[in-house]
Amino acid sequence: MMTSAVVIGAGMGGLATALRLASQGFQVTVLEKQPRPGGRSSVLQENGFRMDMGPTILVMKDVFDETYRAIGRDINDCLEFVQLDPNYRVYFHDNTYIDLYGNMAQLAAEVEKVEAGASENLFRFIGAAAKKYQLGMDFVVRNYDHITDLANPIAGLRLLQTSSHERLYKQVGSFFKSDKLRKAFSFHSMFLGLSPFEALAMYSLITYADLALGMWYPKGGIYRIIEDMLRIAGEMGVQIRTNAPVAQIAIEQGKVTGVYLESGEFVQADLVISNADLPYTYKKLVDSRHRKHYTDQRLDNMNYACSGYLLYLGVNKTYDHVRHQALYFTDDYRANLDAIFVDKTLPQHVSFHMNIPTVSDPTLAPRGHSLIYLLAPMPNLSANINWNTAAPFVREQLLDKLEDFVDPDIRQHIVWERQFTPVDFETHYNAVLGTAFGSLSQGFFQSSYFRPHNKAHDIEGLYFVGQGTYPGIGMPMVLLSARLVTERILQEWR
Repeated sequence: MMTSAVVIGAGMGGLATALRLASQGFQVTVLEKQPRPGGRSSVLQENGFRMDMGPTILVMKDVFDETYRAIGRDINDCLEFVQLDPNYRVYFHDNTYIDLYGNMAQLAAEVEKVEAGASENLFRFIGAAAKKYQLGMDFVVRNYDHITDLANPIAGLRLLQTSSHERLYKQVGSFFKSDKLRKAFSFHSMFLGLSPFEALAMYSLITYADLALGMWYPKGGIYRIIEDMLRIAGEMGVQIRTNAPVAQIAIEQGKVTGVYLESGEFVQADLVISNADLPYTYKKLVDSRHRKHYTDQRLDNMNYACSGYLLYLGVNKTYDHVRHQALYFTDDYRANLDAIFVDKTLPQHVSFHMNIPTVSDPTLAPRGHSLIYLLAPMPNLSANINWNTAAPFVREQLLDKLEDFVDPDIRQHIVWERQFTPVDFETHYNAVLGTAFGSLSQGFFQSSYFRPHNKAHDIEGLYFVGQGTYPGIGMPMVLLSARLVTERILQEWR
């Protein structure tokens, strides 16, 4: 008789786990709260526009390749990928910009425009980041059972040798004198929900991954990956049920027996894998009697990542002078980040990520139109911010900046518009405190062994996948978490 598995949540990690388990002979049902699968990697399709709502670009493409190989497929036969060149255009407050190329000669020329003589230090920085990448990946692709899996003398020595324990912004500052270059080479920790002023220097490994391994865009957008996973799930016999919110994980004598839906229906399962936010799963879906290890108090005391305000625009115009992907940094970077992470107040001047996917893929919009995606990091819902009044304020700031470097008449060309606030992250995705990139921030004591494990300590048959467990936040890490939890399940259920 086949072992039955229920996956709670049809995000990318949940779908990847479902496919891996189905390929190993498990009978898998995926239960999704929303009418559309995808989780944070969802899509808006309206008025001829197709807009990715969450991630827009992928890095570490080899992780995506391996996910498909594990289920007997070749992702490159299923999807068409375009490599970005450059990875980003970085705009500064004085309306200057540089392009961050993967080609080192081109990148060196760009940094020289900002800081004479900086190219030599650029190569030193990239070399140091490469060592951190090599060190960091040793801790990423593994399951953890004991503290000794993390803490060993060799790893500790390498951590010190690479100065990975220092603060990211400070260490980047040891390579570059210019504040502009310090911003351009330290912002990546924001995608882990961490301020560069507080993040470990270890996370310059993300900068290395971007520059050395490349950034990729799948034609049709990130949601094409979700659609393809759903196609394969159908071929494999995986049952995907949408509009099926889970109310409780059923546990008897310390062992899962299935889940109850909000409708009252019971779905039997030998094991349950939650792709819902891990703190949400423990707090809302597991009765407190069964989770002595993760009490409400312990969950409340964890460090939660930041949120974000997203503005999606369709405009009846195309632009030849912009890049697919860009960043804008306000003048007082420190004040912007302190507002988000320290003071928990609405930033008075926003920095943001801009994505214009129609630069690479005009099929996402009607002919002669463009899509513009704007993401401004914001405090999570622990902040006392009324988003009914804050959202229009942030929107106006973003449009003011678009007038500076995209189109001075941008407002009159907007023909379609949607927004997504921290409140929406909480209501749509059950994201604790409305966190945008992932629930638990990626500080040292919430990483690797110290991050919640992918197997419940005191409940047999309950597992976790996604950004709340290890390795952590980001699509490649989520796919690796699917690989790790599958390896653990196969070890324990075979």
